[in-house]
Amino acid sequence: MQRTFSAASPHQKLQIFSLYANQNMNNMLDIELHMRSFTDAFVLEARKEKWTGLLCERPANVFNQSSKLFNHLDHNHIEQNDTLENVAQYDKVGVFYDFNHEPKCISFEDAIEAGKGKDAIFSIDPGKLAVCFFHDSWNFVCKR
Repeated sequence: MQRTFSAASPHQKLQIFSLYANQNMNNMLDIELHMRSFTDAFVLEARKEKWTGLLCERPANVFNQSSKLFNHLDHNHIEQNDTLENVAQYDKVGVFYDFNHEPKCISFEDAIEAGKGKDAIFSIDPGKLAVCFFHDSWNFVCKR
C-alpha cells in the first residue's frame, strides 16, 4: 500500500520537500548553464555580454530583441536546416526558450513543434549543439 504525503512523518516530509527543491534548483541551474553556454559558443564576441544578460536575466524587453539574434550569431558555427532531420533524436531533452515564456525542459520533438514560426532557442547539448528557430520559418543548427 502506498503512503500519502499527509501520512509521512515530519522528517519524511522534509526529505521529500528537499528532494523536490533540489530537482527544481537543478532545473534552474541546468537552464542557466544552457543559456550561458549558448551565448559563449554561438554568439559573436562583441555581443556575448548583451545576450548572456538577455537569456539569463530575461528582462521585459527580451522579446523585442529576439529578431536581432540572427545577426549576432557567429555564422562560422551555424548552418540552415529547415527540416531539422538528423539533428538529434526526437526524445532528446533540452532547454527551449521562446522569448515570451520562461525557459523549459522539453523534448526535441516538442521543441520543433513549439518553435514553428517563432523566434526561439533550443539548447540540446550546452555549448555544443542548439537550434535557433526564427519567425520567418528558418531554422539554424548551431554546432561546435
